Amino acid sequence: MRIESTGAILSYYRKKYNLALEQVCDGICSVSTLSRLEDGSRCADSLTSSLLLERIGKQICQFELLFNDADYELWLARESIIKNMQRKEYEQVRQELVRYRKKKKISCKIHEQFCLCQEVLILQAELKDSSKKYPIQTEICETAMRALQLTKPAFNIEHQWKNELYTTAETELILALVQYGDYQKTNIEVEYILSDLFHHLEYYDTDRRRQSLGNQLLMELIRLAQLLQDQDKVLAYIDKGINYVAQSREIAGLDRFRFLRAQSLLIRYGTDVRKDRMKKREIQEECLMAYSICSVFGDLQQMHQIEQFCKEELEWQITKLEM
Repeated sequence: MRIESTGAILSYYRKKYNLALEQVCDGICSVSTLSRLEDGSRCADSLTSSLLLERIGKQICQFELLFNDADYELWLARESIIKNMQRKEYEQVRQELVRYRKKKKISCKIHEQFCLCQEVLILQAELKDSSKKYPIQTEICETAMRALQLTKPAFNIEHQWKNELYTTAETELILALVQYGDYQKTNIEVEYILSDLFHHLEYYDTDRRRQSLGNQLLMELIRLAQLLQDQDKVLAYIDKGINYVAQSREIAGLDRFRFLRAQSLLIRYGTDVRKDRMKKREIQEECLMAYSICSVFGDLQQMHQIEQFCKEELEWQITKLEM
């Protein structure tokens, strides 16, 4: 039943989106494996099935994908690693990764990619507490590229990619490359890649757990537009972010987009905005919306930043009473 349901889901959505077998399985498994998985004559381990489903924006419970005891053991190991990562037990995660790599049937590249992804996350955590930023950033990019090229061997940050299919891991690895790599001379190419990633999320994925990824992609697009000093593009991406959150089930990230919009409007209007009542009011309203959301979530740090911005840039004291 599990094999039939997984294969049926893959077959249905692949045909619905008019995707070739090669597009979905590229870098994950062979075309013949996917074809036999779809017709129910072949099974695949839970990680392979999960990645194939992610390529078309679908997810089902990992437990439903298990098909034998060995696969169950590997699934338990991955779950333990993920939970310890969430608890920030990084030394424990390192030890578990060593054991995971020693298990039988771990020669498959997607299992190695899983391990490298966890190492990237550990390095990102270490970067926050280290004074030696550059060596760690370099290691993050090298590890992320090694992991990414296991399933996308031809990937190059300076090459324009379009209409690709991505797993969650591939998206997070590309984000790491963009965030920590030195790609100042290739901002246009990076923008194309990030836009392609965002298009994939918007078009294929309906899972609310991807909202955080969508927000991250848009934040990176905003950052790139800021580097290019293209204020029209900055505001366009911010508005896209606001609309993206509005269409989601949660409002996480909306405060950041609203506050960014207030800051961008100030740059567009200039410092004389204090003398223009309508323009000043427009910025104040964005600040109020951001401040209100922060107060709901208890984000005191962001609330303080908004208060400082209003006081210094608008000569205005934002208060709960005014909200």
